[in-house]
Amino acid sequence: MKENFSIEGILKITGGKLISKERDLSFSLRASKISTDTRCLKKGDLFVALKGEFFDGHNFVEDAYKKGACGAIISQVSLPFPHFFLIQVKDTLRALQELSKHYRERTSIPLIAITGSNGKTTVKEMCSEIISQDRYLLKSEGNFNNQIGVPLSLLNLRSHHKAAILEMGMNSPGEIQRLAQIVQPNIGVITNIHHSHLGFFKNIEEIKEAKAELIPFLNRNKNNYLVLNGDNMWTNSLKKRAKCPLITFGVNPLNNVRAENIKESEEGINFTLFWEREKIPLYLPVQGKHNVYNALCASAVAICLKISFDKITSALANFKLPPLRTEVTPLNGGRLINDSYNANPESMFAALRILHKIKGNRKIAVLGDMLELGEKSSLFHSFVGEKVAEFKIDTLFTLGTLSREIAKEAKERGVREVFSFENKDELLDKLLSFYKQGDSILIKGSRGMKMEEIAKKIRMNLCSPS
Repeated sequence: MKENFSIEGILKITGGKLISKERDLSFSLRASKISTDTRCLKKGDLFVALKGEFFDGHNFVEDAYKKGACGAIISQVSLPFPHFFLIQVKDTLRALQELSKHYRERTSIPLIAITGSNGKTTVKEMCSEIISQDRYLLKSEGNFNNQIGVPLSLLNLRSHHKAAILEMGMNSPGEIQRLAQIVQPNIGVITNIHHSHLGFFKNIEEIKEAKAELIPFLNRNKNNYLVLNGDNMWTNSLKKRAKCPLITFGVNPLNNVRAENIKESEEGINFTLFWEREKIPLYLPVQGKHNVYNALCASAVAICLKISFDKITSALANFKLPPLRTEVTPLNGGRLINDSYNANPESMFAALRILHKIKGNRKIAVLGDMLELGEKSSLFHSFVGEKVAEFKIDTLFTLGTLSREIAKEAKERGVREVFSFENKDELLDKLLSFYKQGDSILIKGSRGMKMEEIAKKIRMNLCSPS
């Protein structure tokens, strides 16, 4: 594949206008040297001045010049600088996306796109572990799963990559459609459809419709695959739309890739994976039945790529979860479960189930607000309070205004020790004085609550040296 863009090529792809001093239009620019952030911009990069609700990259064009950028894509005219070219376009984000889309079209490697309410990153990382044993792989890093991050990830494709895997997130209708136009996936995954980001939609059915925007792009080619959670309530609706080959995963016997004989322990999870006539024993060194679903999903993707079960088994047996996702640390005879990356009702239920099952004298849940749940936020927090009682959690600490509904419901359902706080330091003071050797603690809340700060202080004060 061609890894470079000429200025002439950029002008043609973006519909832009060269407005600065004359320059050789055959000048060649490596795709990975397109940058949207002057803080990590390197000499020779092309700066794209994005404009959002709370930022405007046009304010940093001069910084890009001083750091050695070769030029900039802008929508507002700036003063030209010596040896620095400017390309003016109507919409700089659209220009970035069109460059990325054009770059993707230069390669025919299989590209996997993962979306869903829960488990996107974990599935991506499991897929990466498996696929990397078979071929060179590009994967999106961190939270590069939005309208900016996905194009930037694609621009890192190189000729030695034989597959790529990207997350696709969304906060509104049309976003998955746009990302799918750019990515043009060969394998599309919808991990599940739950109540995350409900604040941006009227109801969960709208979330389903937004995720389903992926399917028409897979239907364009009979060699593409759609991978679905067969146990999710919305699966039948999505299956009817698929004209490409379909693989479902789950524990229901009707799924194509399914798990049986699930056995959980302190060390991890053993289960048997079934696919057609294959029957494969698998081990996951992580906690939580939800991770069985993630492993089944990653295995389904590997099956689409015709990767051997030996490689699937080996990769999953050595898998490590991404940071802040069900991190289990010894805690003076008990356990600290740091699952603070994010939260919605379903992931809260899964985390409470792990706390219920894990070793420890008293089980203590430290739960923060679940954000972006819209009009039904109070109801969903109450549901979590029900689960706190159902899983027989001994003590509940809550942080934030919304999570007071968790506390209220838990108390009404018989949880005796319930403490609510608006301030992290006050919560920590009480928690550290309340803790007794052998207790196990769960930390969970939405990303905006930064519950990992609590987990960090607990590790500093209570965890056994190792």
